Amino acid sequence: MMNLRRVLACLILLAVLVLAIVIWRHGRSLDPVEVLEALPEQVDLSLEKLHYTQNEEGRRSWTLDAERAEYQRDTGLAELGDLSLTLYESGRFGDVSMTAEHGTLQQEQRLVEAWGNVVVTTATGERLTTERLIYDGGKKLLTTDEPVTITNRRMELKGTGLQGNLEQGRMLLKKDIWMLLLPEERKAESDE
Repeated sequence: MMNLRRVLACLILLAVLVLAIVIWRHGRSLDPVEVLEALPEQVDLSLEKLHYTQNEEGRRSWTLDAERAEYQRDTGLAELGDLSLTLYESGRFGDVSMTAEHGTLQQEQRLVEAWGNVVVTTATGERLTTERLIYDGGKKLLTTDEPVTITNRRMELKGTGLQGNLEQGRMLLKKDIWMLLLPEERKAESDE
């Protein structure tokens, strides 16, 4: 009878010890030095789910969201992944939205450069697609030297190079321009 109690006590003690070791190994967090060593050398800050709003004269001018961001303090550059940029009250276009696979933000210059399947849509129904686009928040300009396609319900416009002034509501294609005007409005992509 005494041996059975000793065996049970040893088993209970062993189970508690194993449980404590498991909790300790799974519960400990990474050492801050290990986390910093895992970051690329030039990165000062790495974020998941970035949300940044630029305010001008007491109201929001634009909002930038990104799934990933790596900020380099010495250059003031943030490298972005899977980004979405919303420009508020952009002249005749209303609110303008841009999405892209990659990009950079230069906060001091208020420049956002986007590349990889760049799509811009406006509240008035225009859609612009290209592979690379720069937004200058100070001048309210969209620019690229890449091929561009602009569509709305009555036209399709293609060219190479773009300078778009959002405040004036003007888009200038630089060369190789092709345009298709439709006699009737086509259905919006969401209507089909």
